[in-house]
Amino acid sequence: MEAARRSFLATGSCPVGRDVVRAGLLASWERSRAAPVDAERFLPRFAGHDPAGSIAVGAADAVFDDFLAADKDTGCCLALLDPSGVVRTRRDADPTLGRLLDEVHLVPGYDWSEAAVGTTAAALVLHEQVDAVAVSGPEHYHSHLTWLAEAAAPVIDPRDGGVAGVVVAACHTADRSPLLLPLARMLASQVAERIAGEPHRRTAALLDRFRARSPEHDWVFATDGDVVLTSAGARRLDGPDLRALADLVVAGFAMAEFAAVHTDLPSGHCAEVATEPVHLGAQLVGCVLSGGPATAGRAAEVSEAMRRQGSHVAPVGPRDYAEDARRARAGSEHAEARIRANRELLTPFLRARHEVAACITQGRNHLLIGEPGVGKRSVVLDRFRNAFPQGRVVTVDGGSFNSRTSADPVARLLDQVRDRPHLLLLQDLDGLSPVAARRLDESLRQLVVRPAPPLVVGCVDTPAMDATRPYGLLLRHFHDTIRIPALRYRVDEVGDIAWAILRRIAAGRSLRLSLQVVRVLEGYAWPGNISELEDVLRYVVARKPLGEIQPPDLPALCFQARARRLSMLESAQCDAIIQALYESRGNRYQAAAMLGIARSSLYRKIDAFGISYIA
Repeated sequence: MEAARRSFLATGSCPVGRDVVRAGLLASWERSRAAPVDAERFLPRFAGHDPAGSIAVGAADAVFDDFLAADKDTGCCLALLDPSGVVRTRRDADPTLGRLLDEVHLVPGYDWSEAAVGTTAAALVLHEQVDAVAVSGPEHYHSHLTWLAEAAAPVIDPRDGGVAGVVVAACHTADRSPLLLPLARMLASQVAERIAGEPHRRTAALLDRFRARSPEHDWVFATDGDVVLTSAGARRLDGPDLRALADLVVAGFAMAEFAAVHTDLPSGHCAEVATEPVHLGAQLVGCVLSGGPATAGRAAEVSEAMRRQGSHVAPVGPRDYAEDARRARAGSEHAEARIRANRELLTPFLRARHEVAACITQGRNHLLIGEPGVGKRSVVLDRFRNAFPQGRVVTVDGGSFNSRTSADPVARLLDQVRDRPHLLLLQDLDGLSPVAARRLDESLRQLVVRPAPPLVVGCVDTPAMDATRPYGLLLRHFHDTIRIPALRYRVDEVGDIAWAILRRIAAGRSLRLSLQVVRVLEGYAWPGNISELEDVLRYVVARKPLGEIQPPDLPALCFQARARRLSMLESAQCDAIIQALYESRGNRYQAAAMLGIARSSLYRKIDAFGISYIA
């Protein structure tokens, strides 16, 4: 075999008889030579590694761990490769053998396909579509693998009958055993069985957590992203309250954000709830929300005006900001609830992201409203791709319906196969004419009767809805309306948004923002929102392609300081900050803790609102 291998590497032919070199093995050598694979040097390629992994990876980890726990002296190493030949997980029974495999890059994340390392047992299984195969010593194409003996067997996915991966059992040629091949077959079969039972284990883990929380709390919700479970107490809630809490648990799972929150329900009552993750191994499989109504003493301790801080209501009259400082401090439960309420008030964009994530995960059509350029399209695409990585997005401009001669851009969705989630993103709905709105309404009515209709999201570039406009005809196709706040309400995020835009428009360049520039950007009103910020950064990049951006590099409009009238939301945020500063006697560290935000965010908002020093 060694003579045949060396002859093939030297001449490209194999003079040894077929009884020595199998036909499948020789064909693999020929493919490796054509790739071409350097048989003397390892040229590793890192393809990427996801620590959470897929269902097959989680099943293989569990099977390998159980096997090695029962037989610690097996002396072999076990690995799982995905259908493209990339190593996804590995377990070592022998540390010395593990170090040898590290040297040949049989490591999670590295490409071990036939085109990368030549002939291996896994490569033969994937190419020949056989149930198992063993490769040992000089049967390998690469010189650095001639010390290795391995056996591989495919993992058949019980859900679709395809190959979910390849189990490889490897050892040193000196320890080669005829049991290596049946071992690979047995482990591959166990991994397939575990994949088949994985949905049941996920459901069982979620139900166990749901049942454990039900006796302890008034309301309990649980979701795996597709179905929402509710406890008996939760089902006694009003319909709008029930849906608001269901949205909260779905958004927590979709965004992988878990915390205790205070929330105002549509009925006007307050709730104290907490979301927690449900894991199966290292994989997130669900989310559980538990809680109940806020403490009964809250209404007596807090005035109505303070309880409704952040609501879009007119001021109720002059406020005595020092009143709370003169009164006795409220209880710790009220203080925590107030911190959470203030955090929601001062970070309105976070609440909008949660609402969008909940609507996308539950498949509810919704309208996004807000000033032009606030990032409505970016929020939707980010949340949709996070929930459905394989989903397809179709973007339609409302202006395309204004022309009677143009083809209907929505009609093409009727003939597409619903093999994956679809998002229909309708932009510029406020630009529709009455005739165009009627055409779009007819197209949407044909979509909703489909067995698997796409998710429809509309964007309206106005800060408030106006049902008298032509797009009012389309409101029956949407279930929710979500307001995306303008950039001026997100002062503490301006720096991060500017960094993200700069990385996108100046990728690969050594270009950075100075702290002074970030402060200038935070002090500007941004009437054009994120679109204007991107235009400013493109202006800067065109004139300074490298180095650190300084204030003189910015256009003159960024330094225009003019008094502007605060909106209701800004006034509520300003009032909350002044209240916290009075109660903390000017201590900004304590004020930031009361508001539930970082000190840097507090400083930026103080500068933006022009709040005077409070001692």
